[in-house]
Order: sequence, then structure tokens, then C-alpha cells
Amino acid sequence: MAKVTKTLNATLTKNTTVDKGGAWLLTIVEGYAGAVSGGPGMHSAWSNPSAAKRYLKAYVIENTPRKSIKMVVQSTNDLDKPTHLSGELSWKADA
Repeated sequence: MAKVTKTLNATLTKNTTVDKGGAWLLTIVEGYAGAVSGGPGMHSAWSNPSAAKRYLKAYVIENTPRKSIKMVVQSTNDLDKPTHLSGELSWKADA
């Protein structure tokens, strides 16, 4: 049986269009390595990044052979607080 490389991309972005209390949007997209675009994405809104990360960890454990995904800060605001995090996870799966 042939093996393919599957990927999971996750982004966590704060809504900065409001002055206070912007929600965090978690986007999860699964696909295949080398594909132009992944499959349909899943979106969910969260009040804080910790809750979104806990949900993402549970999603990774349930849907991949991995136990966690490393999220990296991509951008910050004026107070050096993160506003955009992203992470990618790859694994081999049967075709």
C-alpha cells in the first residue's frame, strides 16, 4: 500500500478591528503535501487563545497520529502581545 504525506495547517488570529474584546478565530485545514490547496477548512471562534489551543490539541490527538502541534507567533500588536499564530503538522498515511 502506498504512503502519502498528509498535512494539517492551523492558524489562530485575533480580531483587531475592535478596540477591546476581539475574538480569536481558529482555522484548521487538512490536506496533502504538495497540493495547491487543502480540503475544506474548519473555523471556530474563541474568547481566548488558551481555550482555542486546548481544542486544537484535542483535534490533533483525535484526527492524527501525533500528540501536539507547535504554534509559532507570526505577528504582534503594539504591546508585544501575539495577534496571529500558526502551525503545521505532517505525517505519513496510507493512500
